[in-house]
Amino acid sequence: MYDVIIVGGSAAGLSAALVLGRFRRRVLICDHQQPRNASAEAAHNFFTRDGTPPAELLQIGREQLRPYPTVEYRLAEVVSLSATEHGFDVKTADGSIWQSRRVLLATGVRDELPDIPGLADYWGKGGVHHCPYCDGWEVRDQKIVLIGNGTVVAHLAPLLASLTRDITGCLHGEPPTAEEIETLNQLGVPLYKDGIEAITGNSGQVSGVRLQDGRFIPCQAIFVGSKPQQHSPLAREIGCEFTDHGFVKVDELGRTSAPHVYAAGDMASPFHQVMAAAASGLAAGSGINTDIVFAPSHGG
Repeated sequence: MYDVIIVGGSAAGLSAALVLGRFRRRVLICDHQQPRNASAEAAHNFFTRDGTPPAELLQIGREQLRPYPTVEYRLAEVVSLSATEHGFDVKTADGSIWQSRRVLLATGVRDELPDIPGLADYWGKGGVHHCPYCDGWEVRDQKIVLIGNGTVVAHLAPLLASLTRDITGCLHGEPPTAEEIETLNQLGVPLYKDGIEAITGNSGQVSGVRLQDGRFIPCQAIFVGSKPQQHSPLAREIGCEFTDHGFVKVDELGRTSAPHVYAAGDMASPFHQVMAAAASGLAAGSGINTDIVFAPSHGG
């Protein structure tokens, strides 16, 4: 019987495991190594690690758990989670069942991209991005196209305006409001509303947007409004409450509405940065350990 099984071994899960390992809690990390940022060349805004490839960050995290003998890491996909009299049964895809007193979900989200031909081909390393904080600096002074509904384009344009003066919007979805149009006009950002036919590129790098009316907008980078979706159904299946925006509701220490179940990382917050995910894992690990020591009503 483990004290905690952590489902997901990216920034949030590994960070929580580090906290718990340092208190000699028996921890099992189940990870099937499909992080959201797998296609990214580097992780940014991470104090002391800015620009480190995501896979390297995770490898460092796993290596830094080695001194803590009560922490185990398994390459495994969790397919079901059920509450029992003494805690939880956690079943993995190979049929194994593991028991724990508590569970931390750190399964992350996946990005649902607009259905535009060619867009997914250049996602991440090919020049299609969604986060100005993650990738804006790397495309500074370049020709950038923004793709999304009016709200998305009007939100992205001011964020990127300090990095380049060459920004073009391409509408995909609901049109902008009068206020959003005024924002774009003040920034000098033209907005094409004629529909997108395809995204084009050369040698794996995006080169432009072809509109349905035949016009072509050359660019070196695209920022698009993606829709984060829960990567795993486990939180919903175990009875966690969700916010109106589709994130798992948690308190400041990662506790969910489901008894003995915690959540951390992108699945439980709209603020999607690697360092933020790691910080939420730290908080959840602290919350679990606190409940073990001081608050039996939260964790048994």
